[in-house]
Amino acid sequence: MSGVRTAAVVVAAADAPEAVKQAADVVCAGQDDHLAINAAIAGLPANGGRVHLTGGSYAIGAVAGTFGGVIIDRSNVLLTGEGSATRLRLQDGLTDCNVIWIRGDIEDIGVRDLFIDGNARNQVPWVRERSQWNGNNGIKIINPAGGTDSAGRYDVTPRNVRVANCHIVDCVLMAVMAHGTAVEVRDCYFTGSFGSHVIELLGHSGRVEGCTLRVKDGDSVGFGFSTDRAYHYHIVNNKIFVEAGGTIRGHPINNWPPKLSGRETAVGYEFHGIIAGNILINNGSTGYVRLDGYMDVVQGNIFRGVPVVIGCPSGGMGVTFDRNLLINSSLEIRSPHRDPESRILIDGNQFFNSSVTHTDGIVVWGRNPGYVTENAGTAVVAADQTAVVVEHGLVAVPAAVQLTPGNSLGAAGRYWVEELTPRQFTIRVDVPPGAPTARFHWQAVTTGTQTMGAAVK
Repeated sequence: MSGVRTAAVVVAAADAPEAVKQAADVVCAGQDDHLAINAAIAGLPANGGRVHLTGGSYAIGAVAGTFGGVIIDRSNVLLTGEGSATRLRLQDGLTDCNVIWIRGDIEDIGVRDLFIDGNARNQVPWVRERSQWNGNNGIKIINPAGGTDSAGRYDVTPRNVRVANCHIVDCVLMAVMAHGTAVEVRDCYFTGSFGSHVIELLGHSGRVEGCTLRVKDGDSVGFGFSTDRAYHYHIVNNKIFVEAGGTIRGHPINNWPPKLSGRETAVGYEFHGIIAGNILINNGSTGYVRLDGYMDVVQGNIFRGVPVVIGCPSGGMGVTFDRNLLINSSLEIRSPHRDPESRILIDGNQFFNSSVTHTDGIVVWGRNPGYVTENAGTAVVAADQTAVVVEHGLVAVPAAVQLTPGNSLGAAGRYWVEELTPRQFTIRVDVPPGAPTARFHWQAVTTGTQTMGAAVK
C-alpha cells in the first residue's frame, strides 16, 4: 500500500459495547450501515487512510444506481475489521448488490479481517439477462467504465488490491470476483454455498494464496478457484476440502482456455500461470480439475478423489505437470494442439490407484512412479485368420507391445507384433489357429522418456 496515511476513522456497529461506541468516530444505526461506512471512506483526506470497523453486526444495503454495498472508489483506502467479530451481512431482498464494490481507475486498496455474509437465500434471484455478472458477490473488483492506458493497450482496472484474512459465506454468485491488476486474495476462508466461482481472477494478473475452501454437507458451490483471461497468476498453497454430502458442481481449480483475439493478441495475453502446492481432497462430489491455459506450471499439488484433465477442449498448451501426487484420481490428457510450444511435460508425478489416459496432444513423458496405463487389453485372432488389428490408444508409436498367450493358440506355433502406428498395431500368427482361436493379453509400453503424439496428424 503506497502513500502516507494521515487518517484512521473508527466506525462502530450498532450492537457494539457502549464504551466502544463512545470511543468511535461514527456509530451505525443497525440498518443501511453501508451509508455510514461509505461516508467514512469518502471523508478520508486526499492521500487516503484507513476505515476500521469495530466488532459487531453491520447491515449492508444497496446504493441506488450502483452495484454496492460498501463502495471503495478512490485510491489508498484500507478497510479493516476485527476478524469474525466484524460481520457484514447483506440485508434481505436486494437485487444485484455486492457487499463490497471496489471500482474505478484506482490503486492501493486493502480489505482485511472481515466476516462477509452474502445472505444468498434472502436475495432477489439472479437473472443473467438482467444483471450479467455485475452484482451478487461478496467482493467485486472492477472498473465499470473500462478504457485503456495511455498507449491504448491494456484495460484500466483497479490496481494493487489485496483481500486478506476474510471469512466469506453464502453468496448468490462469487465470494471474490476480481477484474484487476495485481489483485491478491490471501489467507481467506470460504464456507457455505456459492452460485458461481468462489474466487475468479477475471483478467490481468493476480494471486490466490493460503486460502481454504470447505464445502460441508449440504453446501453447493459452482466452482472453486479459477482464472479467466488472466496472466502471470498464482494459485498456490491453498486447500479445498469437499466433505461427504458437499458438492462442487464445476471445477474445483481451473483456468479457461486462452481467448486470443483483437487487442488481446496485440498485447500478448499469455496465461503463464503457476498452480502449485495446493491440497484438494474430495470426499463428496466435484467436477474435474481443468487445466486449459497456456504454458502453465502445475507442480507439487495433492489431488485426492478428483479427476485432472489437461486440455479441454481447446487449451492445455505447453503445460508442465510436475511432482504432483494423485491418489484415487485420474489424469486425462487431451490437448488438440500440435506446434512445438504446445508440448506437455508429465514428469516426476506419483500415481496411487490413479489411471492415466492420453487421447490427444504431444506429451513428453518423464519418470512417473506408479503410472498405470490404460493401454492394455485382450485380442483374438479368428480361427481362419492370421492377424488381428488392435487399437492401442497411446496417440503415439509405442516402444513395444508385450504379448501373453491366453490359450494354446490351436494350430499356430509362432506369434509376433508388427505395423505399429500412433493408433494401432497388428498381432500375427504363422498359420490360422483353427479351434480354439488364438487369444492374447497385450500391453502397449512406453520407454519412460518417450514423446507421445508427435506423429499424429
